Amino acid sequence: MKWETPCEQAFNVVIPNLRVALIRKLVERGIPVKKSTKIVGLSATSYEKRVKNEEKLKMIFNDPEVGDMLEALAYRIASGEKIEEISFCILCSKTRRIFGLPPCSI
Repeated sequence: MKWETPCEQAFNVVIPNLRVALIRKLVERGIPVKKSTKIVGLSATSYEKRVKNEEKLKMIFNDPEVGDMLEALAYRIASGEKIEEISFCILCSKTRRIFGLPPCSI
């Protein structure tokens, strides 16, 4: 058995999908894809590849708690507010259960 921290587990499964979902929310708010991908830290090419996976995005958007948190985060980013890292950590922790991972201990 390989030992991994919750963050390592989420790095390949949760984080990329959350970034795509957040970019999508920013684009819905009128922020261009190129600017949104730069803000969120994902290349436009990676976004275009991953955004086609509707199943995973639907899983994220259909969860009421995670959906609300994404909306709030997108609003804060679009408004130019400073975003504390812990905001994304909490969102990631809540999203882990959607992908069958146990929540982390934050």
